Amino acid sequence: MRTLRLTLNDRTMLLGSRFFVGLPRSTGEAILEDVTVSTHKERDLLFHQDENVDEVFWVLSGLIRLYRVGKDGREADLAILPMGEMFAESAMFLGHRATASAQAAQASIVARLDSRKLRHLVSDPDVAQAFINLLCHRAKMTEDILAQDRLLTGIQRVASYILSQCPAGSTNFSFRLPFQKNVLAGKLGLAPEGLSRAFSTLRQAGVTVNGKTIEIRDRHALEQFQRGG
Repeated sequence: MRTLRLTLNDRTMLLGSRFFVGLPRSTGEAILEDVTVSTHKERDLLFHQDENVDEVFWVLSGLIRLYRVGKDGREADLAILPMGEMFAESAMFLGHRATASAQAAQASIVARLDSRKLRHLVSDPDVAQAFINLLCHRAKMTEDILAQDRLLTGIQRVASYILSQCPAGSTNFSFRLPFQKNVLAGKLGLAPEGLSRAFSTLRQAGVTVNGKTIEIRDRHALEQFQRGG
């Protein structure tokens, strides 16, 4: 891990991110005064589940994976966080205990702030509202994941993800995954072998996978799989 300084571009991006966007500019700038920046290699652990965490974090670049580990050692992904997303904020209100482990899913740069400073500012109505908005967003993410796990098969989840990358009006298209396939598997709540099986089945819908490139030849056939047909 290397420690860097917050750049002007980083500052501008954070001030427009989910947590900061509703805050007065002066409040956002004041919060960022004490932010430090650290770099992380792929698979670096930022903290473990149930560990004491005295900081809050924002993703400046790369991807951060949040996950939990079961008693049998199996891992369950909770979220893959892209640039601008905040994490470990819940530990501020839960005795500074991390509710999940955080790992760099690829080489990443992260902004860090002593959570005591931010907790002190919660009495400010604007900061309190920013936290309410963020926590409501987190609750919706949790509901979406639960609904996906309950309502969609693994093949339907993969088909839905592929279709979400489809340009409007396109029948044939291709795109490149922005991360490794094992990250996509975790994002969709699948084991890597489950993702491989889903890709194999979706060949019937004209889906071909070459490395990180996914090509779709028949959108309508893929939509049939998405609906479970």
